[in-house]
Amino acid sequence: MSTQMDARTLIIGLCLVLASVTVRADHHLLSLYTFLAPPYQYAEPQIPVVTGETTETIRCALNKAGLQARISLMPQSRARYSLERNLVDGYFAVGPSEELDQSAVRSHPVALEKWHWFFTAETKPDPGKARIGVVGGSNEAIWLGESGLKPFITVTGAEQLPALLVRKRIDLALMDHRAMKYLQDQKSGVDWSLNSEFVRYAPLHLYVNPRFAEGHPRFLSGFNEHLAGCAMPSMQLSEQEATKVQGLAQALMADLSGIINLTNAIYQGPTYDNLTDILTKDTLWQALAPHHPTPLAGEILELPASRAMTAWQARHAPLVTEVLLTDKTGALVAMSRLSSDYWQGDEPKVQEIALETDRGVERKRDMWISPIRYDASTARFQVMVSFPVPLNKPNNGLEGVLVLGLDIEHALHNPPAPGSAE
Repeated sequence: MSTQMDARTLIIGLCLVLASVTVRADHHLLSLYTFLAPPYQYAEPQIPVVTGETTETIRCALNKAGLQARISLMPQSRARYSLERNLVDGYFAVGPSEELDQSAVRSHPVALEKWHWFFTAETKPDPGKARIGVVGGSNEAIWLGESGLKPFITVTGAEQLPALLVRKRIDLALMDHRAMKYLQDQKSGVDWSLNSEFVRYAPLHLYVNPRFAEGHPRFLSGFNEHLAGCAMPSMQLSEQEATKVQGLAQALMADLSGIINLTNAIYQGPTYDNLTDILTKDTLWQALAPHHPTPLAGEILELPASRAMTAWQARHAPLVTEVLLTDKTGALVAMSRLSSDYWQGDEPKVQEIALETDRGVERKRDMWISPIRYDASTARFQVMVSFPVPLNKPNNGLEGVLVLGLDIEHALHNPPAPGSAE
């Protein structure tokens, strides 16, 4: 009898364990919808698994949070319908929407599209008068409506747009530049001969339904935090964009150097005894920033170089978002506004310029441009451009690093010449 009861207890215990595992597995499996938009999200023929750049970014952030997702391709109208009625946990690769914001909760950007006008004419037709083609229900179509531009033709697939342009059925097509390149690569034997002009950066988000968000109150904060460590190819500058940013940043650096003696500013900044002293100050700094400066931060903000940087940044707003000057170890000596941390030496913007050798800290390169990054505090996209100080010292000498934050969308929209006020 005792043996039978022990066996029954064991069976019941195993059943409970299996049940808890099943519940936990279901609990961790999110149901997400997205739509067909290669190279961001698509399914390979004969393989019923959604893949693509944005899909892998989503999976990466979820995996870091210990979660998994079942991702399905759906028409955008059905995906929105399902999200608004709590039939799916989330819907991603969608632009910010006032309507969705009222019925769902939005993450930080999971991808960044670069929208262009495409046309066959030598010069871009006036969008207010042109026949515009766009994919029906797409992020671009929604934006057109919000901008007061009515499409002439809406199509079901992006691959129809270049054909309509070539046949002169439309004058302009609005779509993501990398999506168009993907189509051109797929149709390598077809010469579309299209011209293009940058329109805007379009952030794409994951929206989760409020019931899921309420049941998992820490999900979005953790997801957003993990996104920063997941590769986002769409955040990389193209070669053409990098060339434009490089030329602009060099002109800005020359302009700023004519106003401020950066080497003198480094030596007039606060000093410290060792790295431990820096890290101690940095801990307090980060605890109070960005809302309250520490006494050290207040001291740096009041320095003549910082005041000059603040005035210079204001003259170049909104193009220039931030100016930082560090010594050779990465400790701040001047800044245009309160930075989130005091020690920058553990970040690429310093490490890609300053190289520690047996002879001391030397110049590693003459310029470094970061990938595009999302600033949650301002909801803007920017790149950081770093220069060695002084720029042309012989023998790779280095006294410090100058960092310029640039609003990338403004940088690509024909910014004013450095030195001129807007």
